[in-house]
Amino acid sequence: MLEIKKAVVVKVERSNKVLQEVTLEIEHPCKKAMNYIQMMGEIRAGDVVLVNTTACSLNLGTGGYHFIMGNSSSGDRELLDTGHGMKLKYTPNQINVLFAEEEASELHGFFFRDLDLGGKLLLVGELHSMLVPLCAHLKYCTEGEIRVGCIVSDHGALPIGMSRNIEILKDKGLLDKSVTIGNAFGGDYECVNIYTALQLLANILNMDVIIITMGPGIMGTGTPFGFSGLELGFYLEFCHGRGANAFYVPRISFRDARIRHRGISHHFITVLQKIVRGSIPIILPIMDINKLKYVMTQLRLSGLLVKHPVHIRSGKNIVNSLSRYKLDPTTMGRGLDEEREFFHGLGAIVEYGLTRL
Repeated sequence: MLEIKKAVVVKVERSNKVLQEVTLEIEHPCKKAMNYIQMMGEIRAGDVVLVNTTACSLNLGTGGYHFIMGNSSSGDRELLDTGHGMKLKYTPNQINVLFAEEEASELHGFFFRDLDLGGKLLLVGELHSMLVPLCAHLKYCTEGEIRVGCIVSDHGALPIGMSRNIEILKDKGLLDKSVTIGNAFGGDYECVNIYTALQLLANILNMDVIIITMGPGIMGTGTPFGFSGLELGFYLEFCHGRGANAFYVPRISFRDARIRHRGISHHFITVLQKIVRGSIPIILPIMDINKLKYVMTQLRLSGLLVKHPVHIRSGKNIVNSLSRYKLDPTTMGRGLDEEREFFHGLGAIVEYGLTRL
């Protein structure tokens, strides 16, 4: 059941066209809240609002903020946007969007051709924190000559406005187009599913590279298959079968306290061991010899060395990419100095993938 409290907006701390961050007067230790303008309209200081306080009370990773559910200080709101597609269907927050493929869209007629991924580079990564380094390195290595699009699925944060990463990438010109699918919403384009999103980016907008990921706030249960990134294995398998140069971005860490994520994450191993049937190259960065042995032992014991070829690239040049664009990304709260293998792994897969374009 939801925990809901009444509050008064004290101050709007940050605002853009999709999201407001506000301070509340509320009977709760957490005083911050997020407001999605597409759902609730803009709110102002003094407004009396209802907020969902569930995540903060549970101290979840998705906590730190409450979420505005309603504004009793506002009057009626009329339907303004076009589009007959619904997201968050049959919930109190269902909203209408214009799907790129629906009849009212000017792109409708382009969706009757079969999907063709031949020659496209597809990078599939389970952590939203992978997106900034990947885009930066792709643009840096090609001097901005390639077009990069991303597909954000609904297994993390549903509103793309929650992602400061995408906001930063768009501001710096490092991400050309974003598409939200399923119940995720707020991208440059909305699509019903992965197939039409790939059609849009690959065949209609002619992106050179497509990154498939999810929003922040992925779910893991400590079980082999109970994690939200599992869906990416099906996408990877599908794209590989459609002729794409498709790769699964390695998740490498030697600072994560959880043993199941030490070295190369069990999520990565599960996807390539149990979900993906074809042979897809595994790309690793140059590492300290003992760390490389650790990862190679993981791959050998899981049978992946027999199933998938391994290629090693430096990946270290990603440091220059991040410096060029004045970026200081983190993953699980840790930056480049703490998680060099993680970031070098992203650099390595970009460097290898670009040779296949």
